[in-house]
Amino acid sequence: MTGTTAPDPRTTHDATPPGPVALRLRPLGYLAVALGLTAVGLALAGLYLSVAVRGLVEPPQTQVPWAEVVADPGAALGRLAVLAPVLVVLAGPVAWYVSCAVWPLAALAFVHAGRALRPSSRGDRVSFTSRVVAGATLGTAVPGRVPLVLQPQRRSRLTDTLVRFAVCGWRPDRREAGAAVPAGVAWVLASAGASTALPSGWRTGLVLTAVPFALWSVAALRRRWAWRFHGERVREARRERWIAQHGDRRDLRDGPRVVRSRPQSAEHRARVEAERAAARASRDSLTSLSSDALGERREAVLRARRERAAREQAQTDDGRHQG
Repeated sequence: MTGTTAPDPRTTHDATPPGPVALRLRPLGYLAVALGLTAVGLALAGLYLSVAVRGLVEPPQTQVPWAEVVADPGAALGRLAVLAPVLVVLAGPVAWYVSCAVWPLAALAFVHAGRALRPSSRGDRVSFTSRVVAGATLGTAVPGRVPLVLQPQRRSRLTDTLVRFAVCGWRPDRREAGAAVPAGVAWVLASAGASTALPSGWRTGLVLTAVPFALWSVAALRRRWAWRFHGERVREARRERWIAQHGDRRDLRDGPRVVRSRPQSAEHRARVEAERAAARASRDSLTSLSSDALGERREAVLRARRERAAREQAQTDDGRHQG
C-alpha cells in the first residue's frame, strides 16, 4: 500500500534517521497530536450541530427565534433575513475550510502513529515538514517561512487524499467558497427544520428543501476537487462521452459549443453551397470575383476614363473654334 519515499527537498534534518529516543517517543507524540486535533474537530462538529440539537431537545416555547416565528412572523423573519447570509457563509465556506484544516491532519497523525509502530519504519522518518512563504497559507502572519507539518514520508492513496483535503483547508481556493455556499443554505434550512417549535409541515418542507442544496454543494466541491488535483474537467469528460455516443450524427469542427448537422444528401449540400455563395456575393461582390473578372473591370474603368477625357478635350476644342 505504500509508495516511494518522498523526503522534503528543502530540509536536511528530515532526511536523517531518527535517534533511539525519538523512535520510542514518536508514536506517543503522533498519538497526542491526533487526539488533540480530534478534540478540536469534535468541538467544531458540536458547534456546527448545536443549533439543530437545541431545536430537538429544548421545549418549543423557549426556542428563539423559532417560537417567535410562529408567534410574530413579520418581525422574526425580518431579523432572520438579516442574519441568514452571515450564517450561510459561516456554515458553508468557513466550515469547509476549517474542517479541511483540522480533520485531515488528525487522520494523518493517526496514520503516522500506526506507521511509527511498524518495525519496517524504525530506520526511516514517518513524516516531514516543509516550509512555504508567509501569506501562502491560511492563518495569521508569522515571521519567516510557514511550516507545513505531518506530510507523509511514504505516500499511499490514503495519505494523498488526506493531504489534498488538508491543502483545501490550509491553502484555500476561492472558487471552493462558492461551491460550499449551497451547503450553508442547506445547514440553515435543516437547522430550522429540526426545531420542534415550528409546525410539522414547515419542518418537513424545510428538511426536504435542504437536501437538493446539500447535493448541489457536494457535486460542486467534487468538480472543484477534480479541477484542482486531477487536471480534468467533468464537463469535458461528459462531452467526450456524448461525442462517442452521438458522433455519427454530429460535426464538432467548430468547437464543443457549436454543433452543426451534416447535410443529408448531395442536393442538400449543393443547395447550401449555392446559398452561401449568393450570400457572400450579396455582402461583397468584389471579393467574389475572379482575377480575370477584376482585370476586365479595371480595363473597363480605364477605357471609360479615356473616353471621358477625350469628350472633355473635344468640347474644349469646339469652344475655342467657336470663340
